[in-house]
Amino acid sequence: MRKIALAAVIFLSACSSQKARQPSSVVEVPPNAMDLEQALTQGTEPTLEYLKSHIAVKSYDGLYSKDPAVNVPKNLRPEKSAPITKEKKEQQAFLRKFRGWSPAKRAHHGEELVSGFNCEKALESQALGYSLELDFPETRARDVSQSLHEKVLTCPEFPKQESVFRLAVFAIQKGECPRALEVLNANPVPEEKGMRDRASYIRGFCSQTAQEQPAKRNPLGGYGILLSGDQMKTNITDTHWFLGTSSGDEEWDRLLASFVELTEKGKSETVQYLSGKMNFEKFRTLPLPFQTSMLVLMNLNGADLAVFQTLHKYLAEHPDTLTPSVSTLLFPIRYWKEIVENSKNADPILVKALIRQESAFNRVARSRARAAGLMQLIYPTAKHFGVKQPKQLLSPEMNIHAGSEFLARLIEDFGSVELALAAYNAGPAMVRQWQKRYPTENIDLFVEMIPYTETREYVRLVKRNYKIYQSILVKPQVLGANTH
Repeated sequence: MRKIALAAVIFLSACSSQKARQPSSVVEVPPNAMDLEQALTQGTEPTLEYLKSHIAVKSYDGLYSKDPAVNVPKNLRPEKSAPITKEKKEQQAFLRKFRGWSPAKRAHHGEELVSGFNCEKALESQALGYSLELDFPETRARDVSQSLHEKVLTCPEFPKQESVFRLAVFAIQKGECPRALEVLNANPVPEEKGMRDRASYIRGFCSQTAQEQPAKRNPLGGYGILLSGDQMKTNITDTHWFLGTSSGDEEWDRLLASFVELTEKGKSETVQYLSGKMNFEKFRTLPLPFQTSMLVLMNLNGADLAVFQTLHKYLAEHPDTLTPSVSTLLFPIRYWKEIVENSKNADPILVKALIRQESAFNRVARSRARAAGLMQLIYPTAKHFGVKQPKQLLSPEMNIHAGSEFLARLIEDFGSVELALAAYNAGPAMVRQWQKRYPTENIDLFVEMIPYTETREYVRLVKRNYKIYQSILVKPQVLGANTH
């Protein structure tokens, strides 16, 4: 299995022809240091022995108590989320208010805002521009929405990027590429990679050459991997990822020692729990070798979400540090045997890609919406596909069977993988509404027009996962006994 993953990662190693800043935490490899590839291939025991021989501190007490996180110092735990800004609260209030209005009232108020516009009304105008999409494709609603977003662009201090994207996409939908490019060229995007990648992607509907940059700049981002084409590049980075045990902070060193002890005793669920209680902003400032040791231990214990959150952020800033072993951490082969055996009517690779996005391979994952298990199903849906009790959602086999059957039905109903994925995330009824609002035969353009940021990104990232897993996984018809 490891050889399959490594061969496939050659595809992922096409990081960048541009030279990204070499991170200060990548240093010369010490003598006799264990590198990441060795740690992942040699098995758990030798890796644990290596780490134990280099750790000079004790693990925390209370690791086996009801709540082991209680004994972890507060400075290792996440800080409270930043409060919602005043502007965000005001925008949400506007959206709630406008949603309750009739189409005629929304359009009339929009016309009033356009005629008497000033930049103090930019937030309200942008929110109403979004809300008018509820009434698309009605001509008046489209025209007023466009006018509101155009007014927003005249306000120099206002964060207007979403209005830029909406105007560009609407223009492309109407076959007005020159207008779309004019809007994008006149309003340079901020430096955030996500913003720049999305702008390049939208440009790509009018010019294929514009799509090249995201693939170079952020190869594992949702836009980058989709735009990399079918070229199998082979430039492997010479970045060294090796294991270290010194963070420069004794408390973090003790957490590493605790992870080693828990791994040795087979307490994977405790490692998963503690990984979810870490302060990742602080963790990402620690020396890369120390982070690498923690990532290896998280991987060994199935704490994949923590691994994904750390590495995707790091690689977005340092795309030239991607190696085959790093991509193995990012795209693990967990549950492949169960997926193949229980996905009779759906593409198992698509199911695998969806599970990575839904639960990060956590079989007991639960959401606030009461979705559970690998494919994050709610019981009212799952009971139509053979799940007789809610607790069965935590069975990988039952969850995969029900989820793959549900996904297969959505693909059959909508006739498109992209629409099915959107329906899996936002619900079939909502996707039916979007199909009426944004009629287009270009499915990629339709996805870009989805008004829910979460759903738009969800579809894109599952497609990214699918493309990568296509290069890693053996097709079911040629599966051997050692692929799990």
